[in-house]
Amino acid sequence: MNSNELASVDMWQISFALPESTSLRVFEEAFQDVVIGLSSFEIIGTSGWRVTVYTNGEPGHVDILNRLQAASAEVKIDLPEFKISLVEDKDWVAESQSLLTPINVDPYYIFGSHVKDTPPEGAVCVKIDAGQAFGTGHHETTRGCLWAIEALCADQPPLNPLDLGTGSGILAIALAKRFGINVTATDNDPIAVNVAVENARLNGVSEQIDLYVAEGIDVAGPLAKAPYDLIVANILAKPLIAMSSHITGALTVYGHIILSGILLGDSNDIIDSYLENELKLKRQITVGDWVALTFGRK
Repeated sequence: MNSNELASVDMWQISFALPESTSLRVFEEAFQDVVIGLSSFEIIGTSGWRVTVYTNGEPGHVDILNRLQAASAEVKIDLPEFKISLVEDKDWVAESQSLLTPINVDPYYIFGSHVKDTPPEGAVCVKIDAGQAFGTGHHETTRGCLWAIEALCADQPPLNPLDLGTGSGILAIALAKRFGINVTATDNDPIAVNVAVENARLNGVSEQIDLYVAEGIDVAGPLAKAPYDLIVANILAKPLIAMSSHITGALTVYGHIILSGILLGDSNDIIDSYLENELKLKRQITVGDWVALTFGRK
């Protein structure tokens, strides 16, 4: 959806507060199929965060309540108070984008199209705007993945990587631009795949990234390209555990897996699941309350 289309919609917002950042990802996921925009900002002087979800048209109160109840139960917090209101007529796209400052995860420079500053010399520039798919580089899980990729691959780039749960395509794009390689990417959300296709085009790597709508790897294209020497998955802990044998089975003998979207409290369960699949934990990177884990066969 472009800015002209956004300007003409009947826009509503759902706003609520969360006690800490560890809950953000789950609540963002809870609304991913209905949002046209989402913002989350730290409440200064507290550990809390203010979340605002934007929808096209008035959302149903019962539907919003059910989504919040499910997310609250998953992260074991009380149901947050929430407010549904009509958004005043203004250029909210420009306003929200102006709050998304560039992110420098050396050597990656993640920025929106509204940013006019000159990137650092030699940076791998990835242009990503806030939209309907997860991944602008501002979340700790994405930054942790980028650090883990660089730590693992700077001296020995992958030849056949897979980005599982690609969202906006940010990690696939970063891999393609950093190492000049072809990347396979999947997501179970058709909207996310469409967003990733457009982002790949904007970053000039459409020919390097093959995108598929898939639950994990289980469609013909990604299966045919296995085994992979690098699998990156920035999704939630539960599906990472559920797919552990599936993911491990698609890895080369000397391959590596980078997993993110993992809260510190869930990391031991993830580690145990992948150790059971005869992998070894090679590296753990902590960013705030989140961790990125790197596993290898050897």
